[in-house]
Amino acid sequence: MMFFIQGSLVTGTPNPIKKWLPDIQWYSVNALIQLEGFENFAKNMVTDAPKRFEDWYNHLVPEEQTLPLDWRNLDQQPFQKMLIVRCLRPDRCTVALSNFIQQSLPSGDDFVNCDASLSFLQVVDSAYGDSSPTTPIYFVLSAGANPVKDVEALARMHGFDTAKMLHPISLG
Repeated sequence: MMFFIQGSLVTGTPNPIKKWLPDIQWYSVNALIQLEGFENFAKNMVTDAPKRFEDWYNHLVPEEQTLPLDWRNLDQQPFQKMLIVRCLRPDRCTVALSNFIQQSLPSGDDFVNCDASLSFLQVVDSAYGDSSPTTPIYFVLSAGANPVKDVEALARMHGFDTAKMLHPISLG
């Protein structure tokens, strides 16, 4: 679990498949092979089926594709497959995790799509209901996201004078 959450890198071994795999992913694979059950993963990528791994790596939705060689069995062990996605295609981890939750938990769709029918303002209003002066709301944003207008609308909806009581701070 910690490997999935934090990731890990082991440097020192030169990347023999640098042509298609960035060094950072190679270092992540070298950390993965220290986990039980993944000892042969790097060797399989480099020696046994490099083209097939490259094709998997380059797929638009690799988390939905079967891995080469005996790693195809990880389709039956979705958490372990997510570890490989974490190493090779960290950009696809959010989607892989959503798929994992949907498939693994009873009523998993309810967890993944719980706010899908709500507007951003409705979601923020719900979060506001759970907040207090000692339980603030934090926004962790992706590039280009700007919730300020919706937060201001929420403040006005609840009778706050936004000029006096709202102080947005960008930590970027």
